[in-house]
Amino acid sequence: MSSPKVDQAINLVKELIQTGAVRPGDKLPNEAELATQLGVSRNSLREAVRAMQTMRILEARQGDGTYVSDLDPAMMMDVLRFAIDVSDAQSVVWFLELRRTLEMATTQEAAVRRTPAQLDELKALHDKVLTENDPSTLMALDGAFHDKIAEIGGNPVQAALLRVVSAPTVRARIWRQRLADHDFGGIRGEHQLVLDAIEHRDVEEARHAMWGHLSHVITWVRNNTEALANPMDKQ
Repeated sequence: MSSPKVDQAINLVKELIQTGAVRPGDKLPNEAELATQLGVSRNSLREAVRAMQTMRILEARQGDGTYVSDLDPAMMMDVLRFAIDVSDAQSVVWFLELRRTLEMATTQEAAVRRTPAQLDELKALHDKVLTENDPSTLMALDGAFHDKIAEIGGNPVQAALLRVVSAPTVRARIWRQRLADHDFGGIRGEHQLVLDAIEHRDVEEARHAMWGHLSHVITWVRNNTEALANPMDKQ
């Protein structure tokens, strides 16, 4: 449980990492030694270490000790996924609005950076979307389409954050309900606009097309909050 003493211990361990006293992959001193070094109780340090393991900052290796993780931003951001998975409808809207902002930035970068080979890969995914009618498969293809755009955008931290705010459970909750009306045509048309803008390196149109695509999702969620009211019942 969080407490001022545990928070202090977390901050002190964080300071060791920030100053380079310990680096990614380094083993921490044993509990007694580290507690003395930091001037905190062993109980407070123990709770701090557990919390930082949950945050993927530290990792325990059975029979060996505690190590600083590789501090991969993608892994550390993944901790947010649980909170998103169990969010209520209003929080889902907020996360989707954040996703929209990130996706617009990523799509404009993709329009600038894409190579012919990357464009071909994106087109191949879209071709599958055009011919697929199974909702579960279509949902997976939609995710792959957006992941590919994020990859082309070239910012791995942004791509990782997008994967978190587009958490699979939330995506499934929305798609399961949204596709009950078989709204395949609208999704396909929106993807086509995004793809065309990226192909023509039209940065403003790429932003606009992605804004429209995700705005339709946000509007649907706002108008169908009952479908997301009890997230644990929708798993």
